[in-house]
Amino acid sequence: MTGSLVAMATASVLPHGAMTAKKKTHEKSIDDLSIDSDGDFKYEEDHLEGECSLTEGEEDPEAEVKADIQVRTNAPAPTRVNTENTRKPTTVLTFIRNYLSQMGMEKTLDCFQTEWTEVTEKGLVDPEQVSPVPDVYIENQHLENQLMNARREREEYRQAAAASAETLLRAQKLRDVHRLQHKRVVQEKNRLIEELRRLQLQCSNNTPAVLRMKEKCQVALKQVMQVASERDKALGQMDSQSPQGVGAEEPSIKQSAASLIQPRPPTGPGRQSKGRSVKPTTP
Repeated sequence: MTGSLVAMATASVLPHGAMTAKKKTHEKSIDDLSIDSDGDFKYEEDHLEGECSLTEGEEDPEAEVKADIQVRTNAPAPTRVNTENTRKPTTVLTFIRNYLSQMGMEKTLDCFQTEWTEVTEKGLVDPEQVSPVPDVYIENQHLENQLMNARREREEYRQAAAASAETLLRAQKLRDVHRLQHKRVVQEKNRLIEELRRLQLQCSNNTPAVLRMKEKCQVALKQVMQVASERDKALGQMDSQSPQGVGAEEPSIKQSAASLIQPRPPTGPGRQSKGRSVKPTTP
């Protein structure tokens, strides 16, 4: 396994070195082009300042500038340096330790540590010669960690959705209860409105009768006031007379005043007064 990992690491390193050399050559050519173009532009400025300095054997600077500009526009853009290649490679030992620790295999990790220590102490394996783990395994580990995080988040979202569903169900039940209460309150309000309208109509119908009763009460009060004034006049006249006549006629005046104030009961056709006596007729 160690030999295969070393071969894979060597194969992965060679293309990267070739690519780095190619990249450096390309950057050097771009720098040369930039230097040449700067000189051409400077030469063009000198050419604009004085055209008399040009000779017949020299090339046209305008054509060179156009050619340089065309080369620079057609040249590929420089690629960015991959930061992943600059990081320190992970060894197989570190990779195995991390994997066993993440999986919770503590006993296996202890056995591996013990056996690895024995092998290194015996000199069977040189720790410095252990090849690094290919980037594919590291990338797979990162993807697996992301997958585990995504599954954990999905479970949390599922639990939150279930709790939200229960909360929504309770809210719907409370909504139904409040809706029924609202309907009952509306029905009671409508009933009270109808009762109020009926009472208002009854009051409007009883208003004329109340006015008539009020008028009768006022007429009766006027009659009582008139009777009281007549009684006061009669008493005043009796006071102005002699004392003897007053003592004799006072009971009859009081009886007449009382008869005026209090109404007499109706008498039937066959009823006779108590004070009248019938005398027998003689033959």
